[in-house]
Amino acid sequence: MELCPESKWEELCKSDTTCTFYQTPAWHKIAARHYGAESVSFIFQVEGETACLPLLRKRRFGAFRYFSPFGTYTALVCPRNLGPEALASIEKALGKINLQLTSSPFTQNPLCVGEKLSSKVQLIDLSALDPGNPMRDWDEGQRRRVRVAKREGVTVRSAETSADWECYFRLYQLSLARWGGKARVAYPHELFEDIRSTCAQNPNVVLWLAEHDGEPGAGFLTFYHNRHVIPWHGGADDRFFALGATQILFLTMIEDAKQRGYSVFDLTGSGGLTGVEAFKARFGTKTVEFDSSLNRVGLYGFLSKLNSIRQ
Repeated sequence: MELCPESKWEELCKSDTTCTFYQTPAWHKIAARHYGAESVSFIFQVEGETACLPLLRKRRFGAFRYFSPFGTYTALVCPRNLGPEALASIEKALGKINLQLTSSPFTQNPLCVGEKLSSKVQLIDLSALDPGNPMRDWDEGQRRRVRVAKREGVTVRSAETSADWECYFRLYQLSLARWGGKARVAYPHELFEDIRSTCAQNPNVVLWLAEHDGEPGAGFLTFYHNRHVIPWHGGADDRFFALGATQILFLTMIEDAKQRGYSVFDLTGSGGLTGVEAFKARFGTKTVEFDSSLNRVGLYGFLSKLNSIRQ
């Protein structure tokens, strides 16, 4: 399989309206540095159309392992709906490599290589949102928190300085402490500093902050691309829960996205945190299920399975 030139990769990401920020070179470069891996994007010429599949690649057990960065969407990027024979030919080529693929609920060209895995995310359909009553489908408790936030003078803005990002990281650390052992992963400070420094001029990356009396109490790191808005990462100080900081933050982001013409507000998965999943449901989300996949071959596959059994 050949690699896709970055310029072509960028072009495909723009022309495929189902593509999300997670499939762009900007995200993969950040992820590659975080994992100490290599960013690769395979190119496929099928049915007179060009498609690419962006992945990360890293050696383990003496063989390359290909995977989705941070478990985020890594579906095929192609502006046209491909036929079953074309998709089958791509799956056959990918069947030769060790691959952990988190697909996308939005892709028009789903791939399944090896073992099928079930994935689910929670979404808000912005195209169906009533601009005059954006909280119509929210739980009454969430709407009440917004009223409290407005009454108490909680404000929302985008981060502007490195100090804002430092405040956000402290909010994330407070969230980690609150989640305890339920959190599957803890991202280091270096990752957020990398995102800040490399995406400072990228309009598709916004860190939103809710604050009271000048003190940030909740935040969301949010990505924008094509039709999709994705608050990828959040953190909050529980002292601000009673002030409705998180709720007014969500409302502001949703209203902004609706006004700017985005059609999907994607709250993604919840990393196995049932409390987080229930919290998202109170904003009137709908759950969408889709298939991801895992393919393990050769000696790497054998050792990986053995290692999984031992764990």
